[in-house]
Amino acid sequence: MAELAVLTSPADDLAPPKVSSLGHNVVLLTWDVPHTTKITSPTLASDGEDIWPLASLRLPSTGGGIRLFWVFQRPAAGQITVDLSLEGIGIRTEVTIGSGASITSVEPEQMIEGIDKHGCVALVSALFNVWGVMFRLQRDRIFIEILEGLLSEIAPAPGQVVAVATIADDFILARTSLISGFGKVDAIYTFGRHGPTRIHALPYRTPDVRGGRDIIHFVIDRSRIPSDASFLILIGPGGLSVRRMFRHDARPPSIERWFREQAQAASGLREHILLEIVDRSTAGPAYALELQLRSPVRPRRIASDLATPSAEILSALATSAGTLVTGWYRDPAGLFAGIESISPDNGVQDLTADLRTFSVEVAGPRDGSRLAATGFAVRARSTPGSEHILQPRFHLRLKSGARHVLVPKLQPADPVAARAAALRAIPAQHVDQSVLTQILSPVIANLHEQSKARIGRPTLRTIGTPLHRPKVSVIVPLYKNLEFLRFQVAAFAADSSFRASAELIYVLDSPEQAQEVEHLLGGLNLVYGMPIVLVVMERNGGYARANNVGASVAQGEVLALVNSDVIPVIPGWLERLAGRLGGRRRIGAVGPKLLFEDGSIQHAGMYFSQDHRGYWLNQHFHKGMPRDYAPACEERIVPAVTGACLVTSRSVFESVGGFTEDYVVGDYEDSDLCLKITMAERKIAYVPDIELYHLERRSMSLNAEYMRGIAWQYNCALHTERWRDLMIAAMHAGRPRKGKSIAI
Repeated sequence: MAELAVLTSPADDLAPPKVSSLGHNVVLLTWDVPHTTKITSPTLASDGEDIWPLASLRLPSTGGGIRLFWVFQRPAAGQITVDLSLEGIGIRTEVTIGSGASITSVEPEQMIEGIDKHGCVALVSALFNVWGVMFRLQRDRIFIEILEGLLSEIAPAPGQVVAVATIADDFILARTSLISGFGKVDAIYTFGRHGPTRIHALPYRTPDVRGGRDIIHFVIDRSRIPSDASFLILIGPGGLSVRRMFRHDARPPSIERWFREQAQAASGLREHILLEIVDRSTAGPAYALELQLRSPVRPRRIASDLATPSAEILSALATSAGTLVTGWYRDPAGLFAGIESISPDNGVQDLTADLRTFSVEVAGPRDGSRLAATGFAVRARSTPGSEHILQPRFHLRLKSGARHVLVPKLQPADPVAARAAALRAIPAQHVDQSVLTQILSPVIANLHEQSKARIGRPTLRTIGTPLHRPKVSVIVPLYKNLEFLRFQVAAFAADSSFRASAELIYVLDSPEQAQEVEHLLGGLNLVYGMPIVLVVMERNGGYARANNVGASVAQGEVLALVNSDVIPVIPGWLERLAGRLGGRRRIGAVGPKLLFEDGSIQHAGMYFSQDHRGYWLNQHFHKGMPRDYAPACEERIVPAVTGACLVTSRSVFESVGGFTEDYVVGDYEDSDLCLKITMAERKIAYVPDIELYHLERRSMSLNAEYMRGIAWQYNCALHTERWRDLMIAAMHAGRPRKGKSIAI
């Protein structure tokens, strides 16, 4: 047994320390001392060796004193000596535990006798959160019995936890209640005959004003629910709640049903559940997305009225770079005070000071009527998990203090569709440099990166017998417009030098046309006998990605990047362009003269000019002039050539990383490539004696993202930011003017 030494100084009202067991080879030492006592840390030793670790707790008792707790590991052998000292009243004692002493387990009621409710909370928290983990007691039979007895003493008649919904068979949405003043919940445990198990769940609290309690919802992993009758323990700095757990085999309704029937009236809880699902497994984000698509929230707007405030959120595209928010409000009575964003944890972000406003018209109360309104755009800062919410919430705040909830329609889940929505979210006439830089660009760039990650792997089909070791690979991206495909293939096939040295690669960037294009190219192969490689993108990736994919499967040492609406008119054009590469002038890329249908010049090399906003634009030398216009007939070095027909070597293309894929849809990638080649100390050459027809932007006109939005502004700003200094240097070096040449 344990031997307790007599106190070395007299104290009639001071009992000696008590020794008991907290579990296998774990000792609990308790001592009730006066409140004003200062005690030094005890010294523990076994056969002269210090004992470690040591845990302690100090709790006030209802009698005005202090109860001290020490917990330590008992060595396998040897006598334990504990020296205790109370400073100020001169009391010292020594506790000796013999190597063979039998120590009885602590009685739960004695642990909390004379301890107030706050002390009980602190003790239970120490047992669950610290001592059980530190001394590995969670599965110790003695420790479990102590905890069970302690919980029974504290909560003899616990309330119930209810299983609300099943989430993908792996998780349960559970509900219980707490007194309104409970405070923060720091830890949640399930407890059964096998001991405590901590669950990683973030509780969501909803005040119940009628009952003076808070309703608590949380998502729990089904595997962490004990199969026997068990408890749920919620622990916080100032509170402890013991609830009886539902059965392990409970089968509540599906979360899909709960979303359909209940989530409309509990938007904050709905968002909380979605984010919990996202964090619980690798499949969580996809499952949360599916739930939102299957059970969207009803959009909420304040109806347009002639006299009272009205408002609507039109887009709320959430990304990790922020949420692009656009909408409108009408304020005929001057009551508008602001727009607020509501985060999934119900935090409020005031957007008012950052709103960019502009004039718009909205539908009036009568059919066909229109009312003047104030449009707005803002980028709300992202909050944890906000990028997973397709229908974030907002408030229209009025000067009276009233707040009206605004919820947009379901936002696009596909990043490609979301990017398209972002590009047309603000009317182009209202997009200045500040709006583009501060509001649109971060969101568009984020969505573009997401889009690139989801393009997938292309598939490849060779039609006909491929050319052995081609010298040149001609890469032609296809997007929707197939109008000129027959003419282009016919022109290529009629060129004997093309057939002898070049392979033809079409990259289909509109995969929904795969069957049609494969059938068409198969027929053309039968007619002309020219082999064709067809690469089908899994998803639309844009001009740059299509060309890069084409280059990755190309066999030739020279790459000719040609648009699908470019038609050659003379044979030998490709061989002659390729022959200009390299040499003493270190030519890295070449481009021919391109003509409009009427024979006027579309392209004779490109140069850069700055507009009134400070953006640098791509301009074409001599555009619109007759094809034989003398300055356009001079072969020369130029700042860039168009990607409609650009010939370069594979080594140069790969050394600069191919086309930059940061530009959306397709624009400025060609000048970006030329500037990268220039940075690699290579030159760009324009070759006027080689002419091709270019039916400009026929494919681009079929892209709604480009034609209805601000893609060109975004690309122009990105291109300017990246290459401003080099473009300035290039233009100053030759001092070109529209209609004049750059000196070699």
